[in-house]
Amino acid sequence: MDNTWANRDLPVLDAMVKYLDDAVGAMYPELRDIAELTGLEVNEVGKAALALESDHLIELGKSAGGPGTWHVSGVSGDARRLVGQWPTAEQFVDEVAQRLQAAADEEPDPERRSRLRELATSAGDVARNVFVDVTSAVITRQMGG
Repeated sequence: MDNTWANRDLPVLDAMVKYLDDAVGAMYPELRDIAELTGLEVNEVGKAALALESDHLIELGKSAGGPGTWHVSGVSGDARRLVGQWPTAEQFVDEVAQRLQAAADEEPDPERRSRLRELATSAGDVARNVFVDVTSAVITRQMGG
């Protein structure tokens, strides 16, 4: 079976998030709108929408017509994180570590500079450890462990 995430589902999700953000609640995109934005066929966008809905990433309104008339009425916070609109916990910790390192680089007092660098290193290590733990848990769960 093909991995549809990168070629179909993620671009569709990204277009949905952007559309809803730009519309600011004024209107809900129909899947034909998303197809036009992504360059994908409406039926492919419909398949992606069903997959995204099954993972609770979007709220999908289905009508009696084909998938072109279905509409997206909302997206989850996880959807926003997946497309990079909101930071993940790891990205947030990484940004804190980078800012601590930048502060250390500009600190004239050697003792404070050393403590800031230590904090930056610790924050970066935490981000990597959390990422490894989460990734391992997901892989284990998907493999039935």
